[in-house]
Amino acid sequence: MISISDDKVFALTNAEFSYVFRVLDEGLLQHVYYGAPIAHAEELASHFRVDRGATSHFQGVPNLNLNDLPQEYPTFGTSDYRRPALHGVNADGNSVFTLKYVRHTVTIDKPDLDGLPSARGGESETLIIYLADPLHGLEVELFYTIYQNYGVLARSSVVRNSGKAPVDLTHIMSSTIDLPPDDYDVLHLHGTWSREFNAERTKLPMGRFEIDSARSTSSAAHNPFLAVMERGATETSGNVFASTLIYSGNFSLSVETGEFEDVRVLAGINPFNFAWHLAPNEAFYTPEALHVFTPYGLRGMSRIWHRFIQNKVSPERFRNIARPTYLNTWEAAYFDIDEAKVLTLADKAKDVGVQMLVLDDGWFEGRRDDTSSLGDWTADMARFPSGIPALAARVRAKGLKFGLWIEPEMVSPNSQLFEDHPDWALQVPERKPSLGRNQLTLDFTRKEVVDNIYDQIEALLACGDIDYVKWDMNRNMTEAGSTALPKGRQLEVPHRYMLGLYGLLRRLMEAYPDVLFETCASGGNRFDLGMLSFMPQGWISDMSDPIGRLAIINGASYLYPLDVMTAYIGPSPSHQNGRISSIKTRYNAGALCAAKGISLNSLDIDTDVDLLRELMRLAANTSGDFIGGEFTRLISDDTQICWQYITRDRRTIYVAYFHILSAPNLPFRRANLADLDPVAAYELQEDGTIYHGDTLMQHGLALPYVTCGQPQAGVRYMDRGDFASHLFVLRRKR
Repeated sequence: MISISDDKVFALTNAEFSYVFRVLDEGLLQHVYYGAPIAHAEELASHFRVDRGATSHFQGVPNLNLNDLPQEYPTFGTSDYRRPALHGVNADGNSVFTLKYVRHTVTIDKPDLDGLPSARGGESETLIIYLADPLHGLEVELFYTIYQNYGVLARSSVVRNSGKAPVDLTHIMSSTIDLPPDDYDVLHLHGTWSREFNAERTKLPMGRFEIDSARSTSSAAHNPFLAVMERGATETSGNVFASTLIYSGNFSLSVETGEFEDVRVLAGINPFNFAWHLAPNEAFYTPEALHVFTPYGLRGMSRIWHRFIQNKVSPERFRNIARPTYLNTWEAAYFDIDEAKVLTLADKAKDVGVQMLVLDDGWFEGRRDDTSSLGDWTADMARFPSGIPALAARVRAKGLKFGLWIEPEMVSPNSQLFEDHPDWALQVPERKPSLGRNQLTLDFTRKEVVDNIYDQIEALLACGDIDYVKWDMNRNMTEAGSTALPKGRQLEVPHRYMLGLYGLLRRLMEAYPDVLFETCASGGNRFDLGMLSFMPQGWISDMSDPIGRLAIINGASYLYPLDVMTAYIGPSPSHQNGRISSIKTRYNAGALCAAKGISLNSLDIDTDVDLLRELMRLAANTSGDFIGGEFTRLISDDTQICWQYITRDRRTIYVAYFHILSAPNLPFRRANLADLDPVAAYELQEDGTIYHGDTLMQHGLALPYVTCGQPQAGVRYMDRGDFASHLFVLRRKR
């Protein structure tokens, strides 16, 4: 997979792509190629050196202008004026560094990143390139991991100070990819609370296009993902270059079109409001960046991402393990919850056939609303006199699993923890703190704070009867300072916080490997591969209305497999947007997600108990189908969405179809299915019709007709009115 020529041409090649760069005579790393596999990297032409006029030449080398040279890890100040990969202030007070090749190694062991999550190795090779600036004793290691069976390139960097004076880093990226001039579009995912993952495709402009977060979460505003694609690329064809990060904090993904129309993609920690004081003999590790190339359009890109996340990022303990169905108490009772109501809801859960009862917010000491008690993780004895371990045991005695909501990174000003340790919240001197949901953020840069929260969580989990934990975070950081760090290191707080959080999660997962953790942050405010490295599933959005959720799932699916998404049947009218929808459509919107459940009060459950029993029985009986399979976007426009899911054994195909608004005299529509066996026969479960794979792929599956008129025999109809849906199931005949 990795070949190295005598003249230092490095080629990383598998069945999906080739990535090639070389060492120039001047010691710089020149990027050569990234694209479809090439067998003979030695034939790739070097970059032309020409006198462009009015340009600077690197260290006086004739016609070597770094501003048009494709590079692997560029710096600033020696004739490249584009955004660099590394920037900082050295002992001389300037920001000029020149990193030159020293040596390289290749290993089959994928190195760990100190304190940071990263993709697992296995059937892979890692190339490590060692660069150095001897003048200031700065050393950089570049990591490139290529997998035998995945079209993903993993990259990261380590900066070491081997000099005698400190270096202040202000810009330290995980990777750079320089692409050749072309007409490109860029796709990214933007949003806000309850409207996450809106996919936007736009022409790549001259200058710099950047998505980032300065909120100390990856954020709902811009998910850490973008794709650069040739102008004519579609779902099924065209070159696509896509990037993401395994990181949950402040990030930046930028695409810069330079004066010569070459394109630079940078991925890493957001350089805005960031600095890192690198003392002698210290090292700084960047988060891991992941890159995908495919010539098969956005669908091909998503396939690569999904398989890789399923098998190399998501926790191995829960890989290919069916998720339990559940009843969540939040929209059933909100804060008006107590032990008796939990046990009543447990009986309701048992009656409709779900497998787990989840006690959401409102169970701990003094918690009657969102103004108090975060940080005091003991049961409110007035409402839960038996305590949480005993309650969990009683729920489990009914034949259910038991889950619990916590928000461990937060503290309420009105709490015992804050009263005892006001310095344990993030803060800056002489500033009144801003509140988010009436709470502050704990200072996870401090070991004693992390240890306290670990001990409180362990006291809950040690009973052995808690099967699931919903880990929430309901605010972005403000006044991100620490009383435990000196003045000169305050800009390190957001990243140090992430290291503290990851360390806490690692300790908990090692101590309680069988507990199913779910990440949540006001929905999708921190839905990223950093958190999903520890937790096998995530609450993608607080938008539980099915129509509002369709675009969210559709957008998120460009990167994330539905294996990592959770969904439930919420109330109607929706508490988020007031829309009225059927139980059927509320279920179908999340039918292809791995984890499914309900969040309804007792009255709503009783009203639709027979249908809920049917749907929860379906969810439980098919839960294993929605782990490790293959999701495909078939149709997505303003009036309809159609998705396909093929199970891991490729024997069952689910097709979920949604029609948004009803109208008269609509056309008859078909969906061309994808990636079936063309000669295999598939039986449609609802009526026994047999189709062969080539028919379904080329002619398509007839979709239900939407009408307000009188139904006629021989036509498959959707439910009348707006927001209708239909779930097809086809099974391959042996």
